Amino acid sequence: MKKILLTIIFITISSKLLACSCGIVPLMDRIPMSDFIATAKILKISPDKENSNLHDIQIEIIDLYKGQQTSNLKIYSALNSSCAFYTPENSEWLIFASKNKNGDLSFGYCSGAKQIDRKFNSEKYPYAEKNYKKSIELKLQVLEYLKKSELQTSNEFGLRTSFSNGCLKEFKGYEVKTDRFALYELTVESDLSISEVKALKEFDNENLKNDLLNCVKESVKIYTRKKETDISNKTKIIIGLYYYASERGNESFIGQFDL
Repeated sequence: MKKILLTIIFITISSKLLACSCGIVPLMDRIPMSDFIATAKILKISPDKENSNLHDIQIEIIDLYKGQQTSNLKIYSALNSSCAFYTPENSEWLIFASKNKNGDLSFGYCSGAKQIDRKFNSEKYPYAEKNYKKSIELKLQVLEYLKKSELQTSNEFGLRTSFSNGCLKEFKGYEVKTDRFALYELTVESDLSISEVKALKEFDNENLKNDLLNCVKESVKIYTRKKETDISNKTKIIIGLYYYASERGNESFIGQFDL
């Protein structure tokens, strides 16, 4: 009996260790990482002839936000793993794809892709579909703005940002009527200090603008995922902040993540 219990515990722990998990990557970090961004309809999907972990898909682009027109992509399906990923035919997706080692545009479980026409069980999860659609709409709103404004996003050193003093927690209860996002351009020096903060797009609430800009100037810190504490040259990156309206008794707030 003891041996059986130990086996069960071992299997449970192993499955957790092997479970596929993805870190949360903000949209304004995801965009520079991607070579191709579009909304598209999946027309056909078929197994890759050379790699069992891949599938070939034919798509019809609805809106292109980054990269070149194409009708063919690959997905890292990995169907026999905890990172299994599949895009059913006739479904619509927001796709973030990057070139793999063979130069093929591909995406998978952790690439940030979202099924636009995904359905939920409304009885079991009454708010899931509404919240999911709001999340998709927010991402598309940002991508459309970048496209129309011809704003180029880059992050050559893979820099990340954090708010060090918690000033974002002060922005509760505000009302924003139009776009739910604001964009700021940071000029980053080689020692990772920020020499300039420029508002590219602000919320439509005048009482919010200056205080939020000051929060960004005083609180944002730059770091890298590697051990280096500096970069080879000065660079610029764009970060986003997102507005979440009051809902079910909770106050509105401003956050770093496009949830």
